[in-house]
Amino acid sequence: MHSSLESNTLGPNVWDYDMILEKIGYGKTQWILLLVSGLLTITSVAAQQAMSIIVIASHCEFQTTQAEKGLMMAASVTGIFLSTYIWGYISDDIGRRKVLLYGNFASNALQFILMFVTSVWLFNIINLLVGISVGAVSAALYAYLSEFNIPRHRAVAINYSTMFVSVTAIYVPATAWLVLSSNWAITVGDFVFRPWRLLLLVSLLPGFIGGLILLYYPESPKLLLSQKKNQEAIEAVAWISKFNRGKSIHQVLNCDEFTLKSEEPAGENLLAESQGCGIISKICRATIPLFQKPHGFNFILCNLALFGMFFSSNGMQFWFPEIVNRSSGAENNSSTVCEILSVPVEKPNVTETLDCSDPISSKTYIDNLIVGFAFLIGFSIQGLILNPLGRKNVLLAALAVATLSGVLLHFMGNPTGVLVLFCLYILLPGLSISIMIGAIVDLVPTHLRSKAVSFCMSLGRLGIIAATNLMGVMLQPYCNTTFAIFTCTLIVCIVIVHYLPIRNSA
Repeated sequence: MHSSLESNTLGPNVWDYDMILEKIGYGKTQWILLLVSGLLTITSVAAQQAMSIIVIASHCEFQTTQAEKGLMMAASVTGIFLSTYIWGYISDDIGRRKVLLYGNFASNALQFILMFVTSVWLFNIINLLVGISVGAVSAALYAYLSEFNIPRHRAVAINYSTMFVSVTAIYVPATAWLVLSSNWAITVGDFVFRPWRLLLLVSLLPGFIGGLILLYYPESPKLLLSQKKNQEAIEAVAWISKFNRGKSIHQVLNCDEFTLKSEEPAGENLLAESQGCGIISKICRATIPLFQKPHGFNFILCNLALFGMFFSSNGMQFWFPEIVNRSSGAENNSSTVCEILSVPVEKPNVTETLDCSDPISSKTYIDNLIVGFAFLIGFSIQGLILNPLGRKNVLLAALAVATLSGVLLHFMGNPTGVLVLFCLYILLPGLSISIMIGAIVDLVPTHLRSKAVSFCMSLGRLGIIAATNLMGVMLQPYCNTTFAIFTCTLIVCIVIVHYLPIRNSA
């Protein structure tokens, strides 16, 4: 069956961009761009998740306290939180491709520099800059990917792209296990290069490869049309046609000359005649409508729910390797998690630099791999049950089971039972995030949806920052209280979701 997009009703020489994409057909442009988006996603997420392994492996060298470990894990997330919303506006002005390339290669360069940093505070500052650079990728990636696909393919393309987040949850512990399984050191003067530093290189490589491929791609034709750059848009469309079909665009359209229908402007140009505070004030003015009636109150509730889901799921996931590594060394296998974690961690007293080592148990890698595979399977199952059971019902059930798991973690002493409960505790609120974002899209007007999602995601990352630092300070001395705070947060999320007017049908 042919789509109605294939019929040109605008005139013999005027074509809608989506119509031309339909005419060209799905091909190498879209498949390779999906792979590129996956590679960029892996590096962006690994920049955050790898820190949960690195804080353990670098503990002896940096002589970090639990609170300092929390800061190390939160640094890059803080950069993403501070920058993503602003990068989204900038990408509308200077182009999605430019923002993706600048952000990706800047984060790659900064991660490479991190490999040679010996001060924990300098490490955190540079990692903050990594997060600011990664924020550019997060802000522009899905818009760029979607604009190379026709409307009916966009949701599917973005869905497959987001699945690479689950792939990263497998990639990070798998590569860490491979890299950190050997204990070697290269000494140059006073500097010692250990395996954990190589882990930073492994994390940046997928994004670097993706960035090199992206260099061959043009800017989004849809964005160029919204900026009235019609000739550049035609050249970009010609590139897609040649790459997909091996034919010129004129052969595909069977005409000698054509023009493209203009797109609606993307919005107010933030960089034009504005600097510093002027840009910030424009962003603030553009954000205010999100909090106005009739959707304002529901939007605030959505933000609170997403904050809680990120706080509970990602915050716990970041500390999961540390918790498992500490638990694996316990003498009594029947002890609860908090009984094990209540034993103080001795600060390393290193007299000889080469003797410094931080062993990570195989169980730490295996349990984290299990969580990663659980996410991958969970996303697949969620896609199957969402429409039959309804979005709100799935949300409430997932959060309720996660809450029950959190309560049982206070009492469970069996190692397998603890792993299952942790999987549910991390997995179910994490899966709920994507459903909640879909609900937000329904609750706000069309012209505000992009801003609404960006704002909520930024606030969600604030939840990760709060959770990682809270656990750094409270996990050891007040373990049961810490878990109770996370569980109570999920209960608040259940109450909010119950009162939100979320449609059960997707």
